[in-house]
Amino acid sequence: MQSYEKALFNVQVIRKHFFKDRVYQLYLFADELMMTDDPTKNPKYILKTNLTTTIKWICENKRIVAFEFSYNGRLKEVYGPKLNLLKEMLAGKVFFSPVSAFYQFHMEIGSGMTGSVYRCISTENYENYFAIKKVDKMKITQNDGAIPQLIHELSLLNQLQHPSIVKLKETYVDEQNYYIVMEYINGKTLYAELQSRHYGLSVNETIKIMKELLQAIIYIHNKGIMHRDINPLNIMKAETVKLIDFGLARKIRNQLIFPTSGTPGYMAPEIINFNKDKLYDEKADIFSLGCVLYKLLTGENLFTTKQGKQTIYQSNKEGVFELKKQQQHPECNSNKMDQLFILLPHMLETNPLLRLNAKVCLTILEEIENNNLYIERLIKKILIRKQLAFNTSEEQQLDKKSEEKLQKCKFRQSIDVQSKKSLDEISVFSKNVMLQNQQRVILAQKKQP
Repeated sequence: MQSYEKALFNVQVIRKHFFKDRVYQLYLFADELMMTDDPTKNPKYILKTNLTTTIKWICENKRIVAFEFSYNGRLKEVYGPKLNLLKEMLAGKVFFSPVSAFYQFHMEIGSGMTGSVYRCISTENYENYFAIKKVDKMKITQNDGAIPQLIHELSLLNQLQHPSIVKLKETYVDEQNYYIVMEYINGKTLYAELQSRHYGLSVNETIKIMKELLQAIIYIHNKGIMHRDINPLNIMKAETVKLIDFGLARKIRNQLIFPTSGTPGYMAPEIINFNKDKLYDEKADIFSLGCVLYKLLTGENLFTTKQGKQTIYQSNKEGVFELKKQQQHPECNSNKMDQLFILLPHMLETNPLLRLNAKVCLTILEEIENNNLYIERLIKKILIRKQLAFNTSEEQQLDKKSEEKLQKCKFRQSIDVQSKKSLDEISVFSKNVMLQNQQRVILAQKKQP
């Protein structure tokens, strides 16, 4: 049982009964909500604060007065003060209902296979806009694993707080739909932006976007998460770029769930040619970012179809591409464009061990922004250091293996010596026993008349 003193929040609440109301103390912890009528005993009710739990808020005059939850197959109502604060603390951790008590749907701003996205307004103040993704339960249940994948995406998003990552606010559910409430981004996708910018974006604009994306990627990589589907459709362009759609994101060491995930034309070689004996890591996101960088600089896709004989997926899978500057781009021959094209191959390196990581890419972009004309030399220095570190690491591993082998040999030698000693002792013991037996036989024969 958790110590009540360590609760993040507590409040006195009432369960109304026909004859007599019962008073409970509610305690909220990081992973559980508990209610007890006697702090010296185990709690009467325990709710997990995860997406297996649904809480229905009961409102009067736009104020939360109670909440309802299911417990052992029966609905329980709880009344009390400070429930708005409790709702804030549970936001994103559990499912709420009903969505209509807190938001008004204004207009559809997007649609997909499983539902639509709406611009909505909060009924609490009628000022703040939010984007609500309405997911049809009937459609999503047609795909095996789709609901666990949705729950996984929401759980990951709830962990992330970064200016260049879309913010999850709350999650709601009813009999027909899931409702995912996110911050409203007043902008458009990078894909839509590039539709009208046929020769790509300006160099400075590109550097700004890439820096913000890399800062977001460093943040999620430090949390042990890889996105696995970075492409212009999943990047919103506003005052600050926002990385969206974490449906395929995974913990770095847990990629065996949907291993070959991503968007053709932006997938790293190690993902599109997945081998379960050779797992990939966060460097896969860097390859995808390299594809995005090329698109920003040229307006063209890195992987293309060859005269209709090959799909983008096949082209991506074979990993054959050509880095060509967009001759129509106004800054085609600028120093910064040259430096960015020096960086590109190192982000698009097919061997992930040789591919630069997000922190190094960000450092190089900052140097390019500051007009450093020796980017190629800088990258070579970084690669040399990396190779030295890799060799040192390999040597240490070899030394470790050699030491282990030496210890094993010593152990075996020790065993052999002990075994030989034991065998010698057994042999001597056996000879002594045989000699004693022979002496007994001789004595017995002498005693016979």
